[in-house]
Amino acid sequence: MIKSGVKLICDAGPIIHLDEISCLDLLNDFDEIIIPPTVEREIATHRPSALQGSNLVLRTQEKKIDIKEELFTLGRSFSLDAGETEALALMGTYPLGIFLTDDAAARLVAEQLRFNVHGTIGILVRSIRRGQKSPEEVLQILSEIPLKSSLYVKASLLKEIEKKILDKFHL
Repeated sequence: MIKSGVKLICDAGPIIHLDEISCLDLLNDFDEIIIPPTVEREIATHRPSALQGSNLVLRTQEKKIDIKEELFTLGRSFSLDAGETEALALMGTYPLGIFLTDDAAARLVAEQLRFNVHGTIGILVRSIRRGQKSPEEVLQILSEIPLKSSLYVKASLLKEIEKKILDKFHL
């Protein structure tokens, strides 16, 4: 598999959700996957199998993460939890990386800070472009998200994404 050359900084949600739908392997082509210690503890608490049973290599940032004043203020304004705030602070060290989160408020803060941000659904759609999954496989996974995952996605949004995949790939 060809590595993407991109560093991925993760919040706990996408790691948990991708593990729930058996798709953690979709992250293996990133150059490096980095998480802050708080995110590692959240994953260990809510979905330990994501850390233990997969072949995904997560690197926990051991060095103290400096949270700048702007991020501290935005984090409080948007009620971000410690893991989201630490992951966003870590993004400051890797501004060309991708911030992976499924939290709407964390996404807004990341966009405010001009970070490249994606979520679980984006990783699934990306897997088609990268040749990791077929459009049909992704459509099947999308249909199973409400049943197999704790990821909350409005049914109308899932239908919209499914329609875009169907249209783009003439299915």
